[in-house]
Amino acid sequence: MDSRLIHQLWSIVDATPKTRLSNLDDSGVLHWLVDLLQDDPAFDARQLPVVSSYIRSRMPLIRELAQQF
Repeated sequence: MDSRLIHQLWSIVDATPKTRLSNLDDSGVLHWLVDLLQDDPAFDARQLPVVSSYIRSRMPLIRELAQQF
């Protein structure tokens, strides 16, 4: 995953209302984030498996961030 995509993902996590992330299960968070990334015309759909794996591996951190605010 390139740095632009990582930055974009974490910007989306940061901008998403934390209650939204807290109210979704892990699968819902994954789909929410992927859908938002795919809204970007520059998103390369071939990156989807890598992005999904990255999000799954960072789910504990995403959950922790959502509970802090």
